[in-house]
Amino acid sequence: MADEEDDNPFEEAGRQVRQAGRQARAWARNFKLRSVGDSLGEWAKKARDLVVEVSENVGVPEAVRDATEQARAMRLAGEPAQARAMLRELIETYGSEPALVNALALTATHERFIEDRVPGGIEVLRELASRLDEKKVGAVGVLDAAEQLRGLGQPAKALDTLRRSKRNLERLSSQDLIEARLLSHLIAASAHRRLGEHERAIREIRKAAAALPPHAGEGMRRLTLALGVDQLLADGRVVEAERWVQTFYQRRLSEARRAAARSRAAQAAQEQENPVVEPGSAIEEDVPTIDDANTEIEVDEPIDDRYTPLEQALLARVLAARGERKAARSLLGELSGERSELIEEARVRVLISVGEVDEACREALHFLQLDATRPDRLRLWALAELRRFRAVSHSGAEPQAGALSGVIEALLRALAMAPSHARTAQAQELAHVALLVEDFSQPVCRELDAVRREQKGDLQVLGAELRLHRIRAALREALAKGRGTDTLDLEVRRLFSEGPPFRLRARPELAELLGPDELSPLRDPLRREALVAAQRELAIAERTMLEGPQANAAVERALVAALVQDPDLPAARRRLAELTRPKVGDRLEDLLTAATELLAKLPDQVLGAPIHGGAEALRLVIAARERLARPLTIAIMGEFSAGKSTFVNALLGEAVAPMGVLPTTNTINVFRRGTGRGARVHYRDGSISTVVAAELDPYLRNLDDKEADRIRHLEIDRVGERMGDAAVVDTPGLNALDEYHEQVARAFIEEADAVVWIFSATQGGTATEAGILAELREGGRKVLGVLNKVDTLDSDADRDELTAYLREQLGVVLVEVLPLSATAALAHRSGGKGGTGSDPFTPIDDALERHFLRHARELKVDLTRRRLEEALALARAGVIAAVEALEARGTEEDLATALERATVELAKFSEALHEGLLGLDDLLVREVLALGLVEAGEGVRRKLDEQDGEYL
Repeated sequence: MADEEDDNPFEEAGRQVRQAGRQARAWARNFKLRSVGDSLGEWAKKARDLVVEVSENVGVPEAVRDATEQARAMRLAGEPAQARAMLRELIETYGSEPALVNALALTATHERFIEDRVPGGIEVLRELASRLDEKKVGAVGVLDAAEQLRGLGQPAKALDTLRRSKRNLERLSSQDLIEARLLSHLIAASAHRRLGEHERAIREIRKAAAALPPHAGEGMRRLTLALGVDQLLADGRVVEAERWVQTFYQRRLSEARRAAARSRAAQAAQEQENPVVEPGSAIEEDVPTIDDANTEIEVDEPIDDRYTPLEQALLARVLAARGERKAARSLLGELSGERSELIEEARVRVLISVGEVDEACREALHFLQLDATRPDRLRLWALAELRRFRAVSHSGAEPQAGALSGVIEALLRALAMAPSHARTAQAQELAHVALLVEDFSQPVCRELDAVRREQKGDLQVLGAELRLHRIRAALREALAKGRGTDTLDLEVRRLFSEGPPFRLRARPELAELLGPDELSPLRDPLRREALVAAQRELAIAERTMLEGPQANAAVERALVAALVQDPDLPAARRRLAELTRPKVGDRLEDLLTAATELLAKLPDQVLGAPIHGGAEALRLVIAARERLARPLTIAIMGEFSAGKSTFVNALLGEAVAPMGVLPTTNTINVFRRGTGRGARVHYRDGSISTVVAAELDPYLRNLDDKEADRIRHLEIDRVGERMGDAAVVDTPGLNALDEYHEQVARAFIEEADAVVWIFSATQGGTATEAGILAELREGGRKVLGVLNKVDTLDSDADRDELTAYLREQLGVVLVEVLPLSATAALAHRSGGKGGTGSDPFTPIDDALERHFLRHARELKVDLTRRRLEEALALARAGVIAAVEALEARGTEEDLATALERATVELAKFSEALHEGLLGLDDLLVREVLALGLVEAGEGVRRKLDEQDGEYL
């Protein structure tokens, strides 16, 4: 009977029409039509879909039709394995049906692309497809593209397959066509992403999101969401990436409300005596209904409006890319539940961006170990280790030798495996890291040269890091040969102007988007600018060195300029140590130069005895040289609530320092002459973020104590003419600081050339103030005293009496004491109330000019000499201590005892090394087994079998 029905398409069509009538009556019960126009439009759409469905199913056996519809629902619900199992039962009977083969191909595509696993029975499917006309099985082309992308890693070939199969897809049934197009958009978006074609990838992923059905399974939704965030962040569209996550979130909530409304409607219908409503009968008003126009639906039952783990992880990633460290860490801390690959990758990225360094490195390593063959995971691990390297360097400790060799190797492998469109961005990232660690090895140079050849661009048009790495590599090679400029590459030589002094021609970078994604060090503008500037000066120094010893003065200037940009630049320190100079003169600059050379040559140890203080002494000398070159720095100090911020605003004639905001008592504000009104926030961990002028005041006022405790200091631009180029440091009261901020404040005080101490008329001079003032005077600084808040005193006599008292008690350490009402002075200078009459701040201005500004050079020279003496004394103490340690070692034991002790220690080391090598061997074997790379045989290479695995 079934066979007869299958052979009679008209009878089958009639059956489908009757079934469609029943569906229409169901639609009438479940949909509330808002107007006559909407009614006609919606019913016309339903009628059209019905005609299409009937026409497509004519001639398709009922068993195949029912099975393919069920399989489609299973696939979209995220159950392709169950769909495949059901469809395979029909292969023997209906293997020649194109509808069945297309359904199997779409099911296999879901498994291969969405779930990233090899589907079973793929050979049987291809055999069935080969027996049919390829025009009738267009879904096989989508499967081929998925295999080329996932299995073979050939995104360009996958895109070509999608283009060639596009016409065949049009022959699919309407529902299969919708599904195939959705899969094609997802595959195309992923392929364009791998090729570095950002615009095309974003366009395809947007098409996929628009085509995503409401009943799509979790796997398809997650992939679409993650692909969109990944591509938008790679293209630098952070705001759009956040909008993408929020749109998915809102759409999910809307669908949840609709599902709840349907459930309630079904429940209400079951409670009725006669749940079947005849055509023409009225719908009860209390039954919730749903329309097809996405109207707002109100549901009494609560809806779970929390983010899913993936939405939460991706939102944290977006916030981290935008610089919202606190919010990103908060979202990451609340993350719980499942840990899929997409969530783990987002979590690792957030940790690398804003998490603790050790945790980021640990999680990145674990993520890499899950699949060590993936270049993207290698790169994430490398970036985490790079952050550790920078944290160690910033702390002042010496990084371990070869600490970044694995990082360079990982970035090299990632670059070698990268598609052609993405190689330039990754090559510049590799060049950046190689410059950071001074890696000019042959593998690095060879891979970067290959990228330069691929781009067919000369050194004039390449990115800064690629140019500088090529230049520095050529200069190092020429210096090693020792035959002057004749050995320097001609293309590199042309990049320098005639000299000395030489200049390196720069290529302007006009808002270029650098790096593969938001984690790239190329997207940290402040650090990148410092590295590029230091490397440019170092390249100029090395080019000047080719001119011979007569150019040593120009070499030294360039090396010092490089160290000013990056005080920890090891190559600049090494080059300074290699310089030989004539007799030192009596000028301070000559003394500083000689001290720099001497300390750069000082070794870290002698015969195993460490020489402490050499690196710190060199840092002090470099800082002293910089002190001479920079503008005068004046520190504003005083106890808590003395009115220092108000004084700073009156001093500069503009409201630049925040007043009356409690968290600012824990921040140190440095005001420098600039062109704008923005600020830079320097955090304790060494990172820096920028605050634009319009957001500066809200940012300062919204700082809470926790965030303020993470800040080292704020650097705020000022644009007024008062005080000229002098920098002003507004320090919190030392009595209101925690231990860390007190250390930072004292460091800024150490850099100050002069100090203004603010006394409060409500407190007078305290014993604590007297002690700190004595320390400042002993350190060689001139201190001007200002008695603030005199407007709170009862009379002028009280003001004069308190001022005289401070002069009598602290006159030894203060150059002068002047009374002031900073509030009145600020009001006068800002044009507010009390802005008429004489300027109350004029005596302060005169004193500053008389004691500080007029003698800026003398103040800086005097303090620089003091710091030079301190640096040399520190280095001398370290050398003396090392000599004493060597002398003591020689008297502690005789030679025989020393040899015996050394033998025992070497034996212990040998045993530990042996155990470590055995453990490493075991680890490597396990890793190779996991990768399936071990092959063994007697004269013939073969794959590892189960017996080999058990033996190993």
